[in-house]
Amino acid sequence: MEAMTMLVLGFQLLALFSIAGALLIYLICKVREDSVSVSAGSHPSRVVLITSADTALGLQLCTHLANKGCRVFAGMKEAQDSLPAKLLCGWMKIREYSEEPIAGTIIPMRLDVTREDVLREATVVMGANLNADERGIAAVINTSGSVFRGQVESQDVQQWEHMLRTNILGTLRVAKAFVGFLRPTRGRLLYLGGVGGGGSAGNGGDGLVAFNASRVAVDKCAEELRKELHPYGVSVVALDTCGMTAESLYKAPVAQTMSLAVGAPTQYTADVLSPDALHVIERALWDFAPQQRYALLSHNKYQFALPCRSSLRLQRPVASTVGENGSQSV
Repeated sequence: MEAMTMLVLGFQLLALFSIAGALLIYLICKVREDSVSVSAGSHPSRVVLITSADTALGLQLCTHLANKGCRVFAGMKEAQDSLPAKLLCGWMKIREYSEEPIAGTIIPMRLDVTREDVLREATVVMGANLNADERGIAAVINTSGSVFRGQVESQDVQQWEHMLRTNILGTLRVAKAFVGFLRPTRGRLLYLGGVGGGGSAGNGGDGLVAFNASRVAVDKCAEELRKELHPYGVSVVALDTCGMTAESLYKAPVAQTMSLAVGAPTQYTADVLSPDALHVIERALWDFAPQQRYALLSHNKYQFALPCRSSLRLQRPVASTVGENGSQSV
């Protein structure tokens, strides 16, 4: 066989193998996407608890998962007269009369991760709202937390204590209170984490010494919980928030004035997570074999202003829950 013929044949074989390889990669990716969708649809339970819907992030997760057909327990410090409760109630009414009503539902309930008595009451409420054929729930997403920014030498010690009590002890209290709902379904406990446990908002020079220390402790708590709950089939999953500011994790819904006219409705938005980040959370919830950690941002070393697809409306404006010292707690 002549050299030129062999060269042409070699190029043809190379092109053929390239096409076959590309097709194989496409099929693998397609099967993976389909398996995620199937696992989500065939999961034995579609009930999810969000421990704090007082935040924009918690509100966004509640409405997103309800749109996906989940029954969502929305934990709130005040489940009736608070701004988040009114926003969720208004959102549900709007969707109820829309052309395409949502497949899921949202059940607001009182929940405070710093109080044992309130947590016990929440477990009773959840048990009463489960159907007779439901043994438990699919997942608990712990969105509760607290952040106070300030230099150590001038920061109030009570702020440190509040962050430790909410972030660290709150993580353990959530596990203690609701693990009984996760064992029967081999469910999942999701928490907000950071790469290597170093927090999600930067270094101590940003006035986050105590906060970042609490995030390291939270990651360690989750690591130990993962070992303890593994024999029961309960998965503990970290949602890696690296690249997001600490305040964005716990900020209240943002009010936006749409009109200067007197009596015009105030629109509140939950502009925390992008559609891609929401898809990551879906994977963390429904992947057949969940990873220990999922990154919410594709490029962690950059910080993005992430838009929200939908907004929540309320007729009467309410004062912001953000304190004068830049603190946020839920």
